[in-house]
Amino acid sequence: MSVPLPRDFCDATQQGKDSYPIYRRRDDGQRIRIRGADLDNRWVVPYNPSLLMRYNCHINVEACSSIKAVKYLFKYIYKGHDRTSFACEQDIINDGGIINEIRQYRDARYVSPPEAIYRIFRFKLFGVSPSVLQLQLHLPNMHTVAFKACENLEDVVARPSSSKSMLTGYLEMNRKFRVARNLLYREFPEHYRWILGKKVAE
Repeated sequence: MSVPLPRDFCDATQQGKDSYPIYRRRDDGQRIRIRGADLDNRWVVPYNPSLLMRYNCHINVEACSSIKAVKYLFKYIYKGHDRTSFACEQDIINDGGIINEIRQYRDARYVSPPEAIYRIFRFKLFGVSPSVLQLQLHLPNMHTVAFKACENLEDVVARPSSSKSMLTGYLEMNRKFRVARNLLYREFPEHYRWILGKKVAE
């Protein structure tokens, strides 16, 4: 995440309004010219002296207490895979020195570290709470029927389950049970469970 610079001068560390602390930045009058720009303490990225001495490198350590940190992490998971092309030198050698441009490059995907960790540890990428159930609405004999491309359409239509849907199951429960007649369609899933494989309500 980019660090917003320059920061304001501050004589003492204090608590900020948005939960981030405002670290001390003294105006000691020192200036340095880099690439034609005059820089002072306002342009110094926050650092930890102990970590700097231990690892002999600049380390910026700040608490990520904003929702932007979550957005930054998950955008690499949800934006889709980056694509890359790489050369296969071994293929060129095996072809006797003749460059085969079709075989020379491979189109592949790049998986970023945040996505790799989430995939390896099988973390949940998303969740819905409370669970959402889509209620089917359709006219008589106009409901959706799922089938495989290799199946015969006449056999699909002849299946008893093809004539059933959640809406027809609700109407069937209304016909059979008096207690179900007091339920609206949207209240139906709160009292009955729709078994998708069997196309029945229990």
